[in-house]
Amino acid sequence: MAGLFTMAKKEFLDIIGEKKFLLIFATLLIVVLVSTFQGGLSYSSSQSTMVTTGNFTAPDGGRSGVQVFGSAQSLSRSLNSMITNFSLVGGVLAIAISFDTINNERQKGSLKTLLSYPIYRDTIVYGKYFGGLIAITLVSTITFLAGIGVFVSITGLAMTPDTAIRLFLFYGVSLIYMAIFLAIGLLFSIVLPSPSTSLLASMIVWLSSIQLIPNLGYAIGQILYPVRFSISNGRSTFATQSGFTTIRAIISGLSPSTAYENIVNSILSTSELQFSGNTPTVISINVTQALQSALPSLIYFVGLLIVIFAAAYVIFTRQDIR
Repeated sequence: MAGLFTMAKKEFLDIIGEKKFLLIFATLLIVVLVSTFQGGLSYSSSQSTMVTTGNFTAPDGGRSGVQVFGSAQSLSRSLNSMITNFSLVGGVLAIAISFDTINNERQKGSLKTLLSYPIYRDTIVYGKYFGGLIAITLVSTITFLAGIGVFVSITGLAMTPDTAIRLFLFYGVSLIYMAIFLAIGLLFSIVLPSPSTSLLASMIVWLSSIQLIPNLGYAIGQILYPVRFSISNGRSTFATQSGFTTIRAIISGLSPSTAYENIVNSILSTSELQFSGNTPTVISINVTQALQSALPSLIYFVGLLIVIFAAAYVIFTRQDIR
């Protein structure tokens, strides 16, 4: 156990001393602060905007003019830019930390020297991963506190137990997301001999998560359930089949980035608009309901992290080090 802590501490200190870490960390912090500032202005504006569209059925059964935009302005909508930017830059930061964790030391010969000491291989892989995990925890904590601090200061949002729980879950899911890409970088640093190759492979996975898989879901959905075209009373209409939405959601949900955004948006959704005829109704969503809607994606999310790290662990412990 002492060897594990020593390895993790050394890895952590090496990471935070690198210029690439500080550069990407600063970039993440800046984009999150800008995103939460804009989201805070949007949230404040929405709460003061009254749009009357007829009768509104309130949760207590009363009817009044509808504050449509303000009533349905969930945290997820206000913090959407922060969520998107965190999925982009956070993944890059995690990869930058771990893409050369093992193969760089193998090239230098220091890994073979390290294994000549009475130290288990699992201690090395655990120590290096936990060291990186501590680094991304530090990044996530500082970035999250700074971003939410800006958002709360602008909006004056009351920090109720419900809001605090949602934001804490947001933080936890963001940490898991970065841990997934940390494990991906570690896996490629074990499998591939060169840091440049492992960096390229990791970035391909990241780009696939951001663009390829979601677009693939859209394309397959269109092939299986194409948009229907019809002409009625001299007017042309286009209708999307229900199966398209299902297929697109399933395939896109395989992307860690899409799964992350789906989970966080579900957790931060505090209300939604439902329409019965021309009558809109604002439905409140509590934390339990939000978690239930996000549960399938959350299970996949955690399972993906376990599978990737387990693969890295098994390959490293059985690998021939020369």
